[in-house]
Amino acid sequence: MAALGSENERWANAIVRIQSETELVTGDVLLASAFISYTGPFNKRNRKHMIHNLFEKYFIDNKIPMTPEVNPVKILSDEAQVAMWNKDGLPSDAVSIENGTILTNSERYPLIIDPQL
Repeated sequence: MAALGSENERWANAIVRIQSETELVTGDVLLASAFISYTGPFNKRNRKHMIHNLFEKYFIDNKIPMTPEVNPVKILSDEAQVAMWNKDGLPSDAVSIENGTILTNSERYPLIIDPQL
């Protein structure tokens, strides 16, 4: 019984954390879907500009809750998936990982221009 007492506290903390994260899901998912839909043909600099200066600014102006310093790649993929892509030959740079994320989460064929071929 004493061993389960510590689990009760951990579960209570997890519930509080999950409830606070639930409030931010709307903005995070909206940013992730905008990332997939609109950033494919652009380079890293333009993608960063779109995310921070257009998408995030719009969310802040319209009071849409989202995680601070949200990263759409972290929302849409996980480390194991990225490791598998790297094992299969995808370069480990940020743009290639973003491209892989866009490709695996798109319902339709995305336009991605990869200068590295």
